[in-house]
This record gives sequence, C-alpha cells and structure tokens, in this order.
Amino acid sequence: MVSSTSQLLVEGVLMFIFSLIGIFLNIISVFYFAQLKHQRAFHRLLLTLALMDTLHLISSAFTFSIANLSYTYASHTWHYIVPYSLPIAQSSMTGSVYLTISLTVERYFSVVKPFYQMRNRWLRSSLCLAFPGIVFSLLFTLPNYFMLKTVYIEDPVLKAIPTNESFLEEIDLAGMNNSVTNITTKLAGSIQLLVRDSVPFQVIGFASVPAIQFADFRSNGTYITVYVMWLHLLFNTIIPFTILLALNTAIYKRLVSLPSSISVRRTTEGNLRRREIRLARISLLIVIIFIICHSLKILPSIFEILGYPPELIPGILPLSHLLLTINCSVNFLIYYLASGRALSRLLPGSSYRAQRRSSDNPNQSLIVTQYSEVSSPENMETSF
Repeated sequence: MVSSTSQLLVEGVLMFIFSLIGIFLNIISVFYFAQLKHQRAFHRLLLTLALMDTLHLISSAFTFSIANLSYTYASHTWHYIVPYSLPIAQSSMTGSVYLTISLTVERYFSVVKPFYQMRNRWLRSSLCLAFPGIVFSLLFTLPNYFMLKTVYIEDPVLKAIPTNESFLEEIDLAGMNNSVTNITTKLAGSIQLLVRDSVPFQVIGFASVPAIQFADFRSNGTYITVYVMWLHLLFNTIIPFTILLALNTAIYKRLVSLPSSISVRRTTEGNLRRREIRLARISLLIVIIFIICHSLKILPSIFEILGYPPELIPGILPLSHLLLTINCSVNFLIYYLASGRALSRLLPGSSYRAQRRSSDNPNQSLIVTQYSEVSSPENMETSF
C-alpha cells in the first residue's frame, strides 16, 4: 500500500500544481490560436488539443488531487463529483491521445504526401481530422458514465469506551473487529458494541452518509477482462504508440532525404525546409514524451491480466496519474516554444519578425511553390 504521505505528495500536491500550470498554459494557447488571422488545420488542431487537455486536467484534479488535499471535499463533496468527473477524465484522456494522432497525421500528409493532401480536401480540414477521434473517445468510454453512482449508507455514530471497563474483560475484542454486537452491562444496560482495530466503541446512533457504488456490470468477469484490461491496453496504448512512431519516423526520413544544399536564390525554401525539419523533430519529441508519460499505466493493466492487483508496485497508480497530468500540461508547450511566430509575438523586437516580413514577399512566395518536394497549402505558410 502507498503511504498517505506519498500519495498526498504525488497525487495531491504535485499533480495539483502541474494541473494548475497546465490549465494556465492551455488557456493561453487557446487565446493565441483563436486570434490568429490566418488559421490553418494545424492551428485549429492545436487549439482543440489544448481544450481537451484542459478538460482532462480539471476533471482529474476533481477526481484525484483535491480529494487528497481537502478532508472536507473528500468527505462531503467527492462522492457527488466523482461519478461524473472520472468518466470525463477518461474520455478527455482518450480524446487527447487521438488528437495527438490527428496532429501527426496532418504533419505526415503535409510533408510526406503533399500532393495527395492537395487532392483530398478533407486532409486539410481540422474538423475531418479531429472529429473521428473525439467521437471514438466518447463511444469507447461510454460505459464509464454508467459505472458509478452516489448512494447513502447508514454509518454508525461512535462513542469511545474506556478500556478499563470491567465488562470488556469478558469479551474477545480480537474476534469482533468491524462488527456490531449487542451486549448487556450492569451500569448502562443493553448497548451496541463496535470494535475497530481492537478498539471498542459504543454505537449511539446511525447517520446517512454518501458513498460510491459500482454498477453490477463492473464486477462481471468478461467485462473486466475484455473491456477494462485488453481493449483499454489496445486502443489507449498499443495502437497510438504504433501509429505515432510509424508516422513520425516516416516524416523525419522524408525530411532528411531532401537535398542538403540550397542555392542563395532559394533562401525561402531553405527556411521552409529547416522549419519542417524542426517541426518533425518536435513531433518525435512529443511522441517520446507521450510514450514516457503513458507507458507506466501499462504496468497495472499487465498486472491485472496476469491476475495480480494493480497496486502490486507501491505508488504506481498515483505516479501514473501524475505523468498523465504532465503530458497534458506540456503537450502544446513543446509546439509553442518551437514556433518562431510565437517568439516574435512574445518579443516584438526580435529579428524573426523581419525574417517573417521578408518571407511574406509575393516574389519569394512564388519561389516556394517551386520546391515541389514539400510544397502544399499548409507548408507554404510563413509559420506554423
């Protein structure tokens, strides 16, 4: 079992801090892309990803972090929130995964198969690229919205009994743990006795308290084996890993295969090629971070498949939640910091702004169209 201190630190403090940082950065990114005058599919996909990541950060904070930081929230509010926040966190996490794939698909056709992208307009539509993954995320996680519900149970109200009471000498406290027993005493008469951890308490009443109840299908062996174990492992980990690695590898190979020497007359093409290579490397970095942050969640699934409890390794579940939060917090930041346009907006006096004005020259734009190896409407932007 994870100690309460470790869980408080990892799933409480650290996860909450990264959630706040991620929400702040994602909100900034939404405003940044929303105010762009010339939006492209790439921009709109990043904006959608930022919104999806923000939704996950908020819902996971209500599900995990705040409950570890606030006793009042955990005792009185969490039971009403988690039946909704947990499935939303799962849907948004799956949505974030497939939106990352959508970004990679857009980059793949823009760089590797630009003419195919030009002939198929849907490949330049952010709606067509993002919509299937979002719909799949909702449908795939739909059972989770019916898995939990809030119920009320009768919880005993306890009063401590002094351990020197004479009638306790005749009772085997070790054999009465967590059970209510009616006993008769000389002074108090008939009382109800409850023993917890070998400590006796008198039950003086009952109070209705909220609790979480799982749906009956959650205990079905077939449901657990097929959906919870295998399908989640397949569609949330194995397939995304394979697609991201394959497409980003193809993008990078295509870019490094382009001619390394570019004449002075083709300075714009050289800038374009270097920018495409930089974006390809950033995409590979995104995949590496994605794999690192998502790989740890494979272990609990494998443990369950092998018949072991998910908590076999102490602290693995809180750490897995923390890594997923970090992934949603930095996913957009990597793209943003690699954008020369972003730097020019942050630093109005930067030299990149002058380069950008020169690249907007119509005559130079004509030269870009001659670079047929990577030219496409998306690639001919001054920045991404």
